[in-house]
Amino acid sequence: MFTLHKLLAIAALALTASATLDPASSNTKGKCPGTYNCSASKVSTAIQAAECSHNTRVHGTQTFAVFVTDHQYDSFHGAPYGTCSAYTCTAPTSAQMTDVDDDCWTFFWGDEGKESGYGTGCIKDPSDGTCGCGNSDGAFVKGSDSCV
Repeated sequence: MFTLHKLLAIAALALTASATLDPASSNTKGKCPGTYNCSASKVSTAIQAAECSHNTRVHGTQTFAVFVTDHQYDSFHGAPYGTCSAYTCTAPTSAQMTDVDDDCWTFFWGDEGKESGYGTGCIKDPSDGTCGCGNSDGAFVKGSDSCV
């Protein structure tokens, strides 16, 4: 079991990965693509679903990201945590969203999702649950939604 100290260290490492605040414009919860048009350009582990939906993680244009929940982090502030795989190729169509899985959440930087908007709540400080965002240098800014 991870301690809060270990989770904070993991979260700090995740935030130091290149990420730019640019929220998804649509999402589909409970489904993943059954077919992918390319391999992931960037895979980030032990991050919040909100980080996956709010930040682009690749160089170039990110078209979609697939988040899969890792339940070992369910008791921590900001859950769900899991793996975010970011893609730059053509996003899957609704017909390709065939992998039904409650632990899967697909975010789109286009209108391919079933619901409009990024779908998650705010990015939360893992130590106390305060909303904020992470700058590209890895610093978490409590109370902000305009990180760079």
